[in-house]
Amino acid sequence: MKKNVLKKVSAGLLAAAIITGSFPANVFAEKGSYELDYIINNPYETVDWKNQHQYKADFHAHSKNSDGGNYTYEMVEDHYKKGYDILAMTDHNYTTKGWENAGEGSVSPERKAEIESGAGRNGRGMLDFSYSNEQSRTDHINTFLTDWNNSSPASMENTLREIEERGGISHINHMGRYTGYKTSDPANDPSQISKYVNLLDTFRSCVGVEIINKIDNESRYDRILWDNILQKTLPEGRQVWGFANDDTHSLNATGYSFNMMLMPELSIDATRNAMEKGTFYSVSRVSRVDGINSTLPNGNPMPGSGNSSTTYLLDQATPSISNISVDQKENSLSVEGKDYTTVEWIADGKVIATGNTIDLNDYEDQVNSYVRAQLKSETGIAFTQPFSLTIQEPEEIDVKQIESKKNQANINFDILSPNGKGYAVFLSETGETGSFEKYNNVNYNRKGAHIKGLAKGKTYYVYIAFVEDNAITEKTDIVSFTTGR
Repeated sequence: MKKNVLKKVSAGLLAAAIITGSFPANVFAEKGSYELDYIINNPYETVDWKNQHQYKADFHAHSKNSDGGNYTYEMVEDHYKKGYDILAMTDHNYTTKGWENAGEGSVSPERKAEIESGAGRNGRGMLDFSYSNEQSRTDHINTFLTDWNNSSPASMENTLREIEERGGISHINHMGRYTGYKTSDPANDPSQISKYVNLLDTFRSCVGVEIINKIDNESRYDRILWDNILQKTLPEGRQVWGFANDDTHSLNATGYSFNMMLMPELSIDATRNAMEKGTFYSVSRVSRVDGINSTLPNGNPMPGSGNSSTTYLLDQATPSISNISVDQKENSLSVEGKDYTTVEWIADGKVIATGNTIDLNDYEDQVNSYVRAQLKSETGIAFTQPFSLTIQEPEEIDVKQIESKKNQANINFDILSPNGKGYAVFLSETGETGSFEKYNNVNYNRKGAHIKGLAKGKTYYVYIAFVEDNAITEKTDIVSFTTGR
């Protein structure tokens, strides 16, 4: 209770009436009496699903300027042919300052202009997301929009710091390569989780991590690691977006995993904004832990990267998302799309619901800091970004005075309806979370609540709540008093 409120309680009553603490948010979740009210942070809130475009992006590709098997112009032409709208050439420790400036196999200025204008694609151009680099002298990090290259000795901290200080952005690549990917154990290892949480907390210009790399070999458990990271970062307000990239080193290895950027226009600034704000979703043709294209048609294992034996996958349909809506009042989220057979909703790394819509109040005991959705079919999977969640705390009701007698007590406050409509009194003999029960032997008047039928000489813990649409919108602190003998 506020200090000015305490002054209104008479000295004789203070000994019997004690403010014991704030309302425990999970009381109703435990008892199931009322619904929690969530604030849903929707990264897609600004997306105009009907009128904005979805731009297909690869933020991880290599050429002969590092260890790729093809020239830059071949990689550009291949992505253009396969329907990409955005391409970042991220050669190892080599900043590509525009396709036309690549050291090996550059794109001619004339051809680049044609590609940017959409020649042969009905005016649908492809963007050169230039000044990109895969910093590889430590755990690999893709950096964007910055003319800088790390040098030995290097560390992830130094790389991320240098990019941040220069105004660039970044994302962390194929974490499973460094944590281990033969089993899921490393993805659940607290030391591994802390490694990435600490980096992401420190360097906010690092916008996310790859959750799919190539055709999901080394990255097969990186979605588990991502979920574990989110459980640590989201309660502190730090979002971490999930990317899917081909990490392509050859033409046959292009087209298996990509990002669909939801933007009003195709530009460098719009792409950066989408990467920072999470206005995109990620798609993969392979998810090994989900059994999606985890083997070749002849039963042989799927190779680690796309090659001539996997190009049949490029003809298969993949799930897409056409709309995401959030109903803050109803605490629900809905997703729509095409070419999927099921929608799964994930919280804390576990599937808690299926179907196009989730009502968070149906899963209060399983939902904590976020939910995300994934749309699945036999031939692909699409991942939304996480929707972070916080519980809407009720407004405070100030208790003005507490009067306790032998078998009754008065809790006086600024009551809105003297007949008590909408109010409820909750009583406990211990004050422990989850022990409060609704108490009905109550009369209301213009001063507040008159609680009857109490035992003599007993200590009670009480709070009063105002209920609207089956949710607590206002409440008092928990108060304690002892009846007379």
